[in-house]
Amino acid sequence: MTNVFQKRFQQALGLVEAGKVRKYHFSPSGRTIWVVAGRGRDYQVLPDSLFCTCDDYYFRVMEHKKQLCYHIIAQQLSEAMSKHDAIGMTDSRYPEITSKLTMIGSRE
Repeated sequence: MTNVFQKRFQQALGLVEAGKVRKYHFSPSGRTIWVVAGRGRDYQVLPDSLFCTCDDYYFRVMEHKKQLCYHIIAQQLSEAMSKHDAIGMTDSRYPEITSKLTMIGSRE
């Protein structure tokens, strides 16, 4: 796996080991948001579609220069290893959390 993702795997593993992956679970809706802390910013990862809100995803993954950004790899690793912060919240806090996430267009 490290050959396929090169340094991205090590970067992702570093995020997991540093506790930079969070899974928010909202009730009563059951919505889930995965957030991975990048260099100075938080990014939303959508694991079902392998999508991330970081620039790397937009400029390299979508243009088929890379397979995945390291935020997605970190989310996948953290879920497989059960090594992430699980945070329960009410649905009323959903807009607060999503409004804090950095969208495509800001540099990492």
